[in-house]
Amino acid sequence: MKSTLNKLGVAIALATGMASAQAAYIESGDASNFLASAQLATDMTIQGTIGQGDEGDVFKLVFGSAGILTIQAASSQIDTNIGLFDAGFNALAGDDDSGGGLNSLLSYAISAGTYYIGIGDYAMYAVNASNQSWFLDGLAPAGFGAVSNIENQTSISTGGYTLSLSLQNNAVPEPATLGLLGLGLLGMGMMRRKTA
Repeated sequence: MKSTLNKLGVAIALATGMASAQAAYIESGDASNFLASAQLATDMTIQGTIGQGDEGDVFKLVFGSAGILTIQAASSQIDTNIGLFDAGFNALAGDDDSGGGLNSLLSYAISAGTYYIGIGDYAMYAVNASNQSWFLDGLAPAGFGAVSNIENQTSISTGGYTLSLSLQNNAVPEPATLGLLGLGLLGMGMMRRKTA
């Protein structure tokens, strides 16, 4: 009985808090700088390269829950510049150097759904349907509208980068998680009663 309860305790710990390690999504070929043809990233770590003449890379991500999305871009070769866009291609926020040194870091409250993340070398701009440009740093200007693409408007340094994403979810635990926790507490109570 004690062995079964120990196994149940391990299962509960795994189900309630330990995240599994994920492999990185590797850029396939040269990712497009147009939001409509973004590569679908399947992991919370994305690795890619900005090459000569590369206007930037855009990745599509789908999140199943709401929370605070944090995006950190790191590179030892380029001055990263990142942007976040919603499912309608509207610019939400961007960052140039908040990640320390030439790295980028931004956090933004999102709902469940589809988002796009753009990355490039300094200086990256979002370009809307009217061909207006916005430098990807801070919150997007009100009424900027849907973005068609991102593009580098200065000389481009080349090199690899890593995008690290995390989603802080402060939601109420799912019923299944609460059920497992309840089973664990019940088992601990039974074990305590047997030893008393």
